[in-house]
Amino acid sequence: MRAMAIDALRSDTPSTDTVSRWGAVASLCTVLDLGLLLTATWWPVLNSQWLVALHLLTLAAMVALLFVLLRDRQQLLVARRQLRDGIDAMEEGLVLYDDQDRLVTFNPAFARQYDHHARIWRAGMSYEDMLRASVATGMIVEAVGREEAWIRRRMDMHRHPGEPWLQELAGERWMRVHEHRTATGAYISLRTDVTELMRIQHELTKAREQAQRDRQLLERAVDAMPAGIEIYDEQDRLLMANRRMIAWQPHLNYESARGETFETLAYRTMAAGALPSDALGREEEWLAARLARRGRRDEPMLSELSEGLWIKTYETRTPEGYLVAVRQDVTDLIAAQSQLQAIIGTAGVAILTMSLDGQILSANPAAERLLGYTQAHLQEDGIGMLAEPQERGALLSFLLEDTSDALHAHGSLIREFHLVHHGGRELIVQFSASQVRGGQQRLVVAVLLDLTERKQFENELQLANAQLRRLSTTDALTELANRRLLMQRLEQEWHRSQRALSALSLMVIDVDHFKLFNDHYGHQAGDACLRRVASALRDSVNRNTDLVARYGGEEFVLLLPQTEIEGAKAVAQRCHEVLEAAAIEHALSPLSEHVTISIGVVSGQPPRGSSASQWLTRADLALYQAKAQGRNRSVVAD
Repeated sequence: MRAMAIDALRSDTPSTDTVSRWGAVASLCTVLDLGLLLTATWWPVLNSQWLVALHLLTLAAMVALLFVLLRDRQQLLVARRQLRDGIDAMEEGLVLYDDQDRLVTFNPAFARQYDHHARIWRAGMSYEDMLRASVATGMIVEAVGREEAWIRRRMDMHRHPGEPWLQELAGERWMRVHEHRTATGAYISLRTDVTELMRIQHELTKAREQAQRDRQLLERAVDAMPAGIEIYDEQDRLLMANRRMIAWQPHLNYESARGETFETLAYRTMAAGALPSDALGREEEWLAARLARRGRRDEPMLSELSEGLWIKTYETRTPEGYLVAVRQDVTDLIAAQSQLQAIIGTAGVAILTMSLDGQILSANPAAERLLGYTQAHLQEDGIGMLAEPQERGALLSFLLEDTSDALHAHGSLIREFHLVHHGGRELIVQFSASQVRGGQQRLVVAVLLDLTERKQFENELQLANAQLRRLSTTDALTELANRRLLMQRLEQEWHRSQRALSALSLMVIDVDHFKLFNDHYGHQAGDACLRRVASALRDSVNRNTDLVARYGGEEFVLLLPQTEIEGAKAVAQRCHEVLEAAAIEHALSPLSEHVTISIGVVSGQPPRGSSASQWLTRADLALYQAKAQGRNRSVVAD
């Protein structure tokens, strides 16, 4: 409609030319007929039968021309009325000037966009007078304080129209202005309200900046941690490593290693002769076993690197498939095996020495401070008194029964237990049990590390991470899945449907006339309405695999894996019914006294060679068809 109206304004109307030509012919016939009558009056000889016939023929021609003229004039009026209706129906604001830059007319959409201007503009006003009247309203933000300069610039733009440009109005409103001068000299100005687009663009910019700041903060925090940290993506390619990790692996250039797989880096480490000491002489075998268990170990891995450096490695796979490797330097704990008796009295960590029957032989001051018992008390009651009742047997078994052979084979074992302090508070303590030989006697040396605060911190961190993951994938207003989670799930289900040759259904849902709702009830009521609509949509699906997401604004998306078209139609109908039962009042809706929705549905087996975004686009097109057909309905894409 917009294109038809503009084309019509840019060109001359053919019906006008036709009327002009037929009018000229009729005038010529009239002059000829009058000439014949005068000739017959002045020259009676010619007053004969043929002259009368010629006069009648001329009159008949004039009657025929008059009929054609009236018919073309009626067609011209109809065409002009249709053209005006089309201009009035346009969503964009349109202003028309004549070839003298005087205002001819503007459509209702412009009057709504620029209500203050429309009240003071009058037909026939010059373009400059209109500019000055507009500036006087104070509604043009960019002109405030620099009115004359702004008017001069706009006059220059008017004389030389070019690319579309943006105009900011009061109330944080934005218009996209496109101006064009036709071949006949007329001037057309189109105004499109892009306020929502500018708001979204501004929010995206802020989100990108915040994400960049968050990433920098994360990188700095990781870099400052006392443990070595590496992060790999879901394809096991290196993303980052902190300074401590770089210091431990001097043979690797981590800057150039970013993007390389762990396997590639492992073979590079092997080529540099930097594998752990237990891999010497069996490098290929060790490396194959290491790669096979990559990211699948629940317990930490203890390795001795070059120059006697002992590292304990924790590998954790995130829900997104990323692998986080945290490496702790435990060299001091391992080195204590050879100097146990010398440092036991001065060590800052709690150390217990025990016989194989569980008798505590010694406890250093750090152990006394940690446990709250004197060494004499510990020697009297034994190790079992420290553990929680439910863990007492496991602790004794770990230290005394099951570990003797294991200690002999592996050198040390590490495990965490819940102990009870003498004051009654609970402790979470990591036991590092190692075997040492004192002459013919074998002893168990247990290094106790207080993890209580760290565990509390880890629990708090896990809760914070869980909340962060939930916030990053949840819409804050409706608590539905957000757009980010939707696109992730859509990609997953898209590829799964292609592999399994199964159906995938998708519905794009829009709340009908939601702007009218917001304008009438206010934005807070609009937010409450969206939450109720979200609840209704959530109640319309039955399976855990179905996903209900807020796509943006008043648009929602339902993702239905392994669902044929009939099932999708049933869910769409249920959405209408549940929302109708919710009876959300909408006084200004032209469709119903309650809030309604329009739904675009696409269903079938995703074709190979296409993308998930194309599937979403097809559902969106079906939604526009539903709107075009009157809203409050569901339309299935072809």
